[in-house]
Amino acid sequence: MMKKIKKLFLYLMIFTLLGCEDFLTGNLLDNDPNKVDDVSIVSIESLLVGSQVSMYGVMESYLNRMVTMIMQQMAGQKLEYYSDYNCSPIDRNTNGRWSAIYGTGGLIDIRTIQEKARDHEKYLVLGIAQMWEALIISTAADLWGDIPYSQAASSNYGSPTLDSQREVHEAVLELINDAINNFSMGQVQNFSSSYDFSFGGNANKWIAVAHTLAARIYLNWAEVDGVQAYENALFHAEQGVSSSNGTGDWKALHSTTNNEQSIWWQFTIKNNNYMGAGYLLVDMLENDNDDRLNIYFSGNPVVGVKPGETQFYGSDLNSNTYGSREYGVDFISWYENKFIIAECQHNLGDESSALSTLNSILVDLEAKWQAIEETCSLPRYENISGNNLLKAIMNEKYKAMFLNIQTWSDWRRTGYPDFIDSAGESTACSGGTPRRLLYPEKEKSTNPNCPTNDSIYDRVQNDPN
Repeated sequence: MMKKIKKLFLYLMIFTLLGCEDFLTGNLLDNDPNKVDDVSIVSIESLLVGSQVSMYGVMESYLNRMVTMIMQQMAGQKLEYYSDYNCSPIDRNTNGRWSAIYGTGGLIDIRTIQEKARDHEKYLVLGIAQMWEALIISTAADLWGDIPYSQAASSNYGSPTLDSQREVHEAVLELINDAINNFSMGQVQNFSSSYDFSFGGNANKWIAVAHTLAARIYLNWAEVDGVQAYENALFHAEQGVSSSNGTGDWKALHSTTNNEQSIWWQFTIKNNNYMGAGYLLVDMLENDNDDRLNIYFSGNPVVGVKPGETQFYGSDLNSNTYGSREYGVDFISWYENKFIIAECQHNLGDESSALSTLNSILVDLEAKWQAIEETCSLPRYENISGNNLLKAIMNEKYKAMFLNIQTWSDWRRTGYPDFIDSAGESTACSGGTPRRLLYPEKEKSTNPNCPTNDSIYDRVQNDPN
């Protein structure tokens, strides 16, 4: 798969032009996020290449880092990252990511790809672009709640209104269904697999991740929709990513070549000690005798940092795994899909199956990591039910979904992890755990429809209780 990057000079060019620290730096940080730029007359494939790289910047850089700090998988230790970790974020910090979602390379180009793909009956390309739109827009709604969508990326609306989180997710679910239909139609025109960095044009793998993403969205509404949400999520998860060998996972593609490395690696190598291991995750792994502690982090012992601590730095990411040059964040994975199934089974009253599914996930994850660390051992569970079973499912999902934005929605929905350490002490910030991101400063200043008095403790629509 890595050979595909080297064959595509556009990929390297985009990396180089957009900067090295965070994929998308420079001009994009200063653009009006509501201004629709002219899109040059370029091929669908070239736009797809550029959009994939841009979306890596959305899904792996600052927004990703921010969520890992909120969920205390990682700790912020310097300057504004210390403020972020102590629940005092600054709204200007999300300017660049917001522009990347909606601007050139983001929704503008993704919509152009879809339009051209329809015109040329390139249904596979159409489905791929629709899935990228579904991923970034559903993620944005998870992070902010109400966001511009129905009027976004359109020259007709200079100041788009904000759609409710429910409206956005319902529209995304329709988009996912359209993508599945397009994948099923086949590609009328020739398409080089090298342009699809995720699955090389494999429609069946795209259909599977589409179902898992739909399952995730339905599940995130379970606090509001109850049984119906669990039934819908289970229906899609049963058609979702199933192979535990990782070949069906939707993840970012990186290599050891200059300017193609992992965004996490690029950040940490140039921002020494800005981030380290978060206390809550380290404490949970230690308390459970979970060998992923030394797979995730380096150091002996591994040190995790609580909010407010300034006397030492947390351990770095393990340079052979999550801290490696080629590490790519898992956007959608087989283990998330199975955790969705386990949670649905539990909440639909089938606790025996839920416990069995949970342990089967741990068996497969243990096998995955034993390829790196022969002595890797993960917990197993027996004779638990009710809320103790749900707690086990969600805590294990939190540990497995390391560096994944979805962990925040899982916590809002279930309350797990509960930010209480093994000694019974709270690890949360003094004001509690944030529930959403602040709207970007530039969106507030350029779009009169954007709220200006928002708080990180405001509840989003699918998190009412």
